[in-house]
Amino acid sequence: MATDSYGQSITLYQNSEAPNLESMIGNLATGVIPRSVLRFASASARSATLTSPVEGMVTWLQDVNRLDYYDGATWVPAKGQTGSSLVTAGSSSTTSEVTTSMAVTLATRAGVSYELKATGLLRSTVGGDRLGLRIRRGTTTAATQVGGGIVDAATPNTGYSCLANGIDTPGSGSTTWTVFVAREGGTGSVDLTASTTLPASFVVREI
Repeated sequence: MATDSYGQSITLYQNSEAPNLESMIGNLATGVIPRSVLRFASASARSATLTSPVEGMVTWLQDVNRLDYYDGATWVPAKGQTGSSLVTAGSSSTTSEVTTSMAVTLATRAGVSYELKATGLLRSTVGGDRLGLRIRRGTTTAATQVGGGIVDAATPNTGYSCLANGIDTPGSGSTTWTVFVAREGGTGSVDLTASTTLPASFVVREI
């Protein structure tokens, strides 16, 4: 027998060898499949099947639409991963800060930065208030703020488009970012307005 000319150690039968179709197909499958993009329903399904992954393996997880590779120790998301969240119903009215229900969770990498962009219509019950979107790394109002944007409300109860930006380098692990709406200045109650025809959105992109 010989191996392929691409240096992948795939065993190939030679004309001089006795025919063995089962062995030939088995060798080809064993050599090619682990080097292709393997598809799994989830990370848990992958772990149950690939109990001894090999460095350089690549997989696609269908539940989170993510491409990963194995670095010899752990599964790492391929560069350029993104996540997005939409909200089609308004947030609760607040005089301080409240979640918009927009959140993105990604498997983040050490030393890699992520661009954060959130947008939506904000309104206040009092004209002249300053309204804001705040992006936090975490799920509570006490979490670290890593992005934001402010808009002035000229007319009471009228929606004003606000764009919040940020760049975060959270390190290795599973990271969740959440968008909150807040009154940055003034006396009214504020909220985020959204509908199926005009949703608010939040996008996180690896850069």
